[in-house]
Amino acid sequence: MLSLPPARDWFYSLKVFAASMLALYIALYMQLPRPYWAMATVYIVANPFVGPTSSKALYRALGTLLGASAAVFFVPLLAQAPLLLCLVVALWTGSMLLLSMHVRTADNYALMLAGYTMPMIALPVVDNPQAVFDLAYSRFLEISLGIVCAAVVTSLFWPSRLAPVLADSARRWFGDARDYCALQLQRQRELGDLARLRAAMVTTFNGLELMIGQLPHEGAHPRVVRNARELRERMALLLPAVDSLHDALDVLHQRAPQQAAHLAPLLRRAEAWLREGADEAGRSELQQALQTLQPDPVLLVEAEQSLLANALYRLRQWLDLWQDCRSLQQRLSSDDHSPWTSVYRHWHLGNGARFYDRGLMLYSTAYIVLGIFIAAQLWIWLGWTDGASAVVLAAVACCFFATLDEPAAQIKRFFIWTCFSVMLASLYLFLVLPNVHDFPLLVLAFAGPFICVGTLTVQPRFYLPTLLIAVNTATFISIQGAYQADFLVFLNSNLAGPIGLLFAFLWTLVFRPFGAELLARRMTRSSWQDLGAMSHADTLVEQRRLAGRLLDRFAQHLPRLNLSGQDSGEAERDLRIAYNLLDIKAHQARLPSEAQRPLQLVVRGVGRHFRRNLRAGSAQPVAPSLLQLIERARLATTASAPQCEEAALAVLHALGGLATALQPPALAAPAVYHEQPLPQGLDGAAL
Repeated sequence: MLSLPPARDWFYSLKVFAASMLALYIALYMQLPRPYWAMATVYIVANPFVGPTSSKALYRALGTLLGASAAVFFVPLLAQAPLLLCLVVALWTGSMLLLSMHVRTADNYALMLAGYTMPMIALPVVDNPQAVFDLAYSRFLEISLGIVCAAVVTSLFWPSRLAPVLADSARRWFGDARDYCALQLQRQRELGDLARLRAAMVTTFNGLELMIGQLPHEGAHPRVVRNARELRERMALLLPAVDSLHDALDVLHQRAPQQAAHLAPLLRRAEAWLREGADEAGRSELQQALQTLQPDPVLLVEAEQSLLANALYRLRQWLDLWQDCRSLQQRLSSDDHSPWTSVYRHWHLGNGARFYDRGLMLYSTAYIVLGIFIAAQLWIWLGWTDGASAVVLAAVACCFFATLDEPAAQIKRFFIWTCFSVMLASLYLFLVLPNVHDFPLLVLAFAGPFICVGTLTVQPRFYLPTLLIAVNTATFISIQGAYQADFLVFLNSNLAGPIGLLFAFLWTLVFRPFGAELLARRMTRSSWQDLGAMSHADTLVEQRRLAGRLLDRFAQHLPRLNLSGQDSGEAERDLRIAYNLLDIKAHQARLPSEAQRPLQLVVRGVGRHFRRNLRAGSAQPVAPSLLQLIERARLATTASAPQCEEAALAVLHALGGLATALQPPALAAPAVYHEQPLPQGLDGAAL
């Protein structure tokens, strides 16, 4: 059942409407040629929070300046060659779009806007190149006016800060993460609940990136921003950490029930600590209890003791990681600016690598460039005076939704609500505005619909249609200093927009018919390619970069798997395999040479397994020879423990996690590894 928006949404809508009317009044007073651009800009950049409003205003100004400058540069040069000008416009838009896809913060708005601002200015004056500077200057001036009005009104009148919203999102993540960890500690295989909680955690985690990037724009303390980034980095590592713990406990119960029984009371204490708030004193007590159960390194040659040591190591990692997350979340909630010290310290931290599906990016850019060029050629061929608007809106729609899994569906919505805006604008232009004789009456005429629509822009499900109604209606009415209305002119100019959107929808439907399922499969294959080539990451810098890329891809991969109904657990298992491999490579150089050789064979064996997956196009069973290689590497590493205990223990834990991730406990039989010579290939690897 629909209910009225809350009072805060009405107040926000009043602020935005006031800012838009202020921008319109100043633009009319200054006799700017298109004052409605200033009014529409207010609705485009407005946000309930100060940070997003300020950042979007800044980036819109920069993007407009860059796009307008490009138009001023290219139009006079290519005015006598319309075909070449259309090609340059399409390539410029595509290039800026491609660059914006590589920026995952609010900064990408400036690049995307620069891309479609150029055709907005260049195409309408293609037959009158002398006017390009005046058009570019007036657009920049009118948009800057709208930006200033939106930023000033939002900042001065009861501004809202984004930091409390970020803290609330972090609290929501902690609720889901606490339930997820409790299920894993209890070893309950509620697969539906686990998948739901995992998806909720990743969704919240993905949403934090943009919010953290907005904090500096609202004047947040640098330490608050740093703490938020530290928290998000550790949130990403929690899922593989707790799932590795669960698998280690499962294997321990299957193969060493006596050691599992000794560990059970400690697990119950850990679960109670988790649910009671996870205080530092409780963590210290649990760590001391863990230390008392830790087997002596010389006993790790026994499989049961090795499994117990691995479970204890995973539990210790999870305790430290959860404590870090909890303390950072409390600091964000209380706006604490004091210095913070981490208890979870691992070489995985501190990387900012990102995963980009560059093949898909290039394909999306290419079909959009081609679409803009074809649309421009159709406009020139038809000789349609106002057809430039069709090309412009086609470019805008394609750029707006290029990064979505199913852009055609959103362009269809864009088309529907733009058609509605045309009808609303026609009612205003021919029925309402003839009775408006001064600015106060104009404000009253706009107040009802625009304020009501503004309240819905706050709600994510209504954001796109209501924003389109506000922006397009203001634009299609084309308010000037004096009333002018001609039905045929209105119809000719304002039908161009919907026709351009219809072209964009059909073009996208043809060239992007695939959705989340195909993209999820591409990410799975990309993960297998990285795992297959893992042996090449020989320096710590390369290993950190690869670890960050793997984790970032997983955060993008999981929502797509959930949308397409595919198993998200396998993707997370591949991530843990990769992290254990990287741990082996990070520490193996500190071991004696007789221990390094078996480890190299393990890394090559895992690479061959995933290359086999790639060739088959699906996940293949793990070869028994690979598990035997892991066991041989474990024994060799254990033998070297007296010489370099710290590195040997790290490698042993990684080998245990690798064996478990490659062969899930639910599928693994409690087999006994037989030490027997393996057939060797020319490179010494198992055949």
